[in-house]
Amino acid sequence: MRFNTCNYSVVINLQSAEFCLHQNQISALEKRLEKIYSSIPSFTDICTLKNGVLRYESISIIPPKTDSKKQKVLLVLGNPSIRSVKHGMLFYSRRDGGRHGFWGKLARAKLVAPVVEETREREAECRWIQLLEDSASKTYSVGLTTFYSFPTPGSDDEPFCGSAGVERLFEPVLKQIRLQETRRLLSLPFIRDSILVFTRKSLLKHFYKTTGIKPAYWPIRGEDSSGNELADLLSRAAKVRSSATPLLF
Repeated sequence: MRFNTCNYSVVINLQSAEFCLHQNQISALEKRLEKIYSSIPSFTDICTLKNGVLRYESISIIPPKTDSKKQKVLLVLGNPSIRSVKHGMLFYSRRDGGRHGFWGKLARAKLVAPVVEETREREAECRWIQLLEDSASKTYSVGLTTFYSFPTPGSDDEPFCGSAGVERLFEPVLKQIRLQETRRLLSLPFIRDSILVFTRKSLLKHFYKTTGIKPAYWPIRGEDSSGNELADLLSRAAKVRSSATPLLF
């Protein structure tokens, strides 16, 4: 797995000793992926499965340098949408092209400054620059990543949407996938002394059980998902004191 600050590539040999998928299992995965290709033809631009080797693109937005006077906050989302990966920005837009409400909530929590431009593309570019240059907030240094790196459709009426879709796609090797993703998160230098916030409770529980590190929980939808709730959570949350768990390696 090759990690960069934004879009990055993942290569998994599903026939390796770690994953050990048989050909019939790989064929079944190919059929599941075909349903996504049929719904979103451009998915082939960022994901392929050939000869048992899965290759795909993903995204994280983490500033390479931070202001030591600011508190670091790492938000761990479920998984990226295909739209987010293609446009190089998490929560690029709503399905109808409107601005995603996620950004308004982060602005109310003082994690980012409000960005209003003529197009979603221009807004994404401005957010990308602000986040990477650590200028999005006067109080916090903000990083955005996902627990599962694999991109799926973002709408409920599309096949294998969201992080639940990832779990269905990779059910035979989900344990290995989760361990690989946990290793990736722990390897991020940004995680040290950050406030770690998960947006999916089931993934938080898994991460805590595996690493002994308990993140804060903030749901991006539903009850307790407002920007004010997030601001209150950040005022009480503990920092991550270690970025390595030797037993995982």
